[in-house]
Amino acid sequence: MVIEYAREVAKIKGASSTEFEPTTTVPVIATMAEQIDVVEGKGDLGGTMRLGSYPAELTPGSVAAITYNATTVHERHRHRYEFNNKYKAQLEKAGLVFSGTSPNGDLVEFVELPTSVHPYYISTQAHPEFLSRPHRAHPLFAGLVEAALHQQAQKQHTTSGERTEHEEILSSHA
Repeated sequence: MVIEYAREVAKIKGASSTEFEPTTTVPVIATMAEQIDVVEGKGDLGGTMRLGSYPAELTPGSVAAITYNATTVHERHRHRYEFNNKYKAQLEKAGLVFSGTSPNGDLVEFVELPTSVHPYYISTQAHPEFLSRPHRAHPLFAGLVEAALHQQAQKQHTTSGERTEHEEILSSHA
């Protein structure tokens, strides 16, 4: 999400990640400082990632805070790469919202677009799938489904009496 936004909206030519382009000159996603030697082969890759549960402070009123119904969350991580704060001001100016950070503000944990721009455009550095269950969806997944259903309902109410494809299918099976 960040790379695409940097390239297409902020017009940062060549924006990339050191994960799949180690020699990029525009690393909007970069190797975590403490992981550089490990990634370069000077250390043991085993058990050296940023692993485990970490807190994040969410911006009140943000999509993230509303979705979680909280301003502090704990999420599980498993990675060696992070957002490069060198590009933060440029991406904020282009409209990307940095809605969650580590408690000290150094690590970006969540980015999003306001709902006035997109109904549910949110991304996290964490792995929400680790905490999601079939009958107890993680808040980010539940939020996506809720936003999609809300969009569908709005479309149905704004059509001028026309039936949606979904309504046609349901009536044909009645």
